Amino acid sequence: MTIKQIFDEIANESGTNMKMEILEKYKDNEELVRVLYLANSKRVKFFIKQIPEYHTTNELHLQHKSLEYALDELSKLSNRELTGHAAIAHLQQILGYLDAEDAYIIERIIEKDCKIGMGTRNINKVIPNLIEKTGYMGCKPYSKKLIEELLADATAYSQEKMDGRFVNIVIQGGEVQMESRQGEPTLLDDPAFMAELSRLNKDCVLNGELTMDGVERYQSNGMIASLIDIAKKDGDVKKIAKFEKKHMPYREALDAVRVTAWDILTLDEYFTRTCTRPYYARLDELKATLASLGESKLSVVETRVVSSVEEVMAHFTEVLKRNGEGTVVKSLDGVWADKKPNYQIKVKKEMNLDLRVIGFNYGKAGTKNENVISSLDVESEEGTLKTSPGGINEDDMQYITDHQQELHGKIVEIKCSGISQDENGNYSTLHPVFKMFRDDKDVANTLEECIEINESASL
Repeated sequence: MTIKQIFDEIANESGTNMKMEILEKYKDNEELVRVLYLANSKRVKFFIKQIPEYHTTNELHLQHKSLEYALDELSKLSNRELTGHAAIAHLQQILGYLDAEDAYIIERIIEKDCKIGMGTRNINKVIPNLIEKTGYMGCKPYSKKLIEELLADATAYSQEKMDGRFVNIVIQGGEVQMESRQGEPTLLDDPAFMAELSRLNKDCVLNGELTMDGVERYQSNGMIASLIDIAKKDGDVKKIAKFEKKHMPYREALDAVRVTAWDILTLDEYFTRTCTRPYYARLDELKATLASLGESKLSVVETRVVSSVEEVMAHFTEVLKRNGEGTVVKSLDGVWADKKPNYQIKVKKEMNLDLRVIGFNYGKAGTKNENVISSLDVESEEGTLKTSPGGINEDDMQYITDHQQELHGKIVEIKCSGISQDENGNYSTLHPVFKMFRDDKDVANTLEECIEINESASL
């Protein structure tokens, strides 16, 4: 059975479980596994954006070559042995030696789209660890004990905790791509910082967040989300017009986007999720790398060396006073790891509010939660503070889905990082998370009470 026939069999099945069962039948096919890896791995790039025109052996009556030959020849593109026009000519030659079915498979590999309706997550369920996963280094929640242990016989870094949109920026072979912490593409329509990144001439991965110069940080998150949505829709003119009516000129907004980075990894460290270099060395490299660009839309996160809990709290308080979210304390010797290590601790405010349920939101279409309630719409007693807590576990999501009518109007306790207010004076909360329904309460916190709780909240 050809790889194209297997692809067709999977593509023609609509159910996810059935697609996985079909792949299970063929998982010992080494050529199929190789094709799936090349087509889905973000580590392997071919640096050709468009399939060139070509004629297959069916049309030219050339000596037919195998798909295995073609897969071997693709390495000349991925390792940059051939670039530019020479690379395009080589791809044309490869495709010309194949029959139509095998040429189709090479197209799928080059375009990084198998068109079988299976993502890497489900492919990895059938063929474990085939496609590299995207790693993410998080932080331990605030713990005075952990910070004291970290500072017991050493100094540490205290960095501002950015509250923008997290992004991994992968620079490889002169190409710049952005990804979310889950590895999904993050698209923007040629902001100024992208041109700067392309000048680095260095293969690496930056960890950082996107914010906007001159825009209050909570408002900027929504604006950046809109800019990404517009880019996904190929610059939809109606969406651009709507954005500009509400905010500012589209191009001006794009050029206001800033990257604030706090880490730099090699491609091998990023794709293998393995790092042995201490953080002080990576931070020094990051500073030198971005400094080489001069004035730019790329910044290194504000960093201080601290040696006591008092100095940690002084920096945290300073950040809060300028309306920042908090800080992160990091070991100078900490290695990058795909986890939340004890040597990286966030310092941020947390508070609980009791609010009234006014709506229910199903999960995003195409996700495992699309048929259950994954977040709530809630408000203060008089309705002037509104927010939408998520973070609901699977059992609670199912319960809420099955009991929406009786839960509407009930009081729910949420956890958040404080109160926010947009440019129009509307109140909301920072990072709201569902905790529980309050059967013992029938009155929500008023806005005034929420503000008082916010002002008195401490670590």
